[in-house]
Amino acid sequence: MILFDDSLSIGHLDDDELADYLDEIGDEDAAKALRTLGVRGQGLARMRGAAYAHTAHVYGFIAEGPPTADRVPIVPAAGIEADATLVSDRIKVTLDGFRVQEYPGLGLHTVLFDFTGRDQAGGESQDLRFASVLKANDADNAAVNGSPIFTGLTVPPDGLSFQARTITIRSAGDETILNVLQSATFKDGLKLLGHIQPALPQLVGLAGGITENLVKRRWNRQVQSFDLGLDFSRSRTSARLRRGSYVAVQVPDVSLWNWANWAFDPGSMNVVDADGTVAPYNTILFAITDSDAQDALSAMRGEGREAVAAIMGSRAAPAAA
Repeated sequence: MILFDDSLSIGHLDDDELADYLDEIGDEDAAKALRTLGVRGQGLARMRGAAYAHTAHVYGFIAEGPPTADRVPIVPAAGIEADATLVSDRIKVTLDGFRVQEYPGLGLHTVLFDFTGRDQAGGESQDLRFASVLKANDADNAAVNGSPIFTGLTVPPDGLSFQARTITIRSAGDETILNVLQSATFKDGLKLLGHIQPALPQLVGLAGGITENLVKRRWNRQVQSFDLGLDFSRSRTSARLRRGSYVAVQVPDVSLWNWANWAFDPGSMNVVDADGTVAPYNTILFAITDSDAQDALSAMRGEGREAVAAIMGSRAAPAAA
């Protein structure tokens, strides 16, 4: 199974390491502010409220319903009733929102969104992986809504597990890789059949090779990482699976968060408080709906496989920056 390492996130750097990185990518004012706070080893980036320096996530759920202009309640993902009718059904997972409250560096941010899951059809299962490139300024939303991640994903009796991470791309020379990830080859997500596809491990390996290559480069850093399991149990502490939308918010302290203080604003596609103020946190929104996919095609077509393979062959040894 694919595993992401949360300890690689930028929030786990100490203050001196974080200040040095901010200097390297040209965010000199932020680096100076961090160094002049006066106390070391106290997680001062988190104390000053840098959204990218938080290391925890909270998970909310938005129920299905008709279109509305009104704010919609968000409830804890562990507080909903699971929908057992989803077992053995095929679903579609879409990226419906991505808000950058604050990422390290100045100007427009280029962010690699890396998402994994597992498909179980019959008695077998396979790892899945999808990557997409998003762009947004601080305090703004990326231009994404309803973007397919997986289509035709089979739901097993034990539920599903998703992992996601985001990587801020700051190193020079990565344009070729990013262009492939932004091509039509990847735009439709990964389409799946109700049976195991022999070529799928190779496709997943190629997608994984791209993201691992990018994250190892000097100025590219992981900002967010979370692991969310969705099941059908009656446990009061586990998140449940049903049709609807899930919200992952990067926060400084899970114990201080209360979903009753927040709602979803369909007009702006943001999490807002009672006054309509957008939550000052990095936020990811993805939805689970029924899939009507009938074809057996992977969205990573032949030309995509060739482009990815060529890139990986030419970039086996990543440059220093």
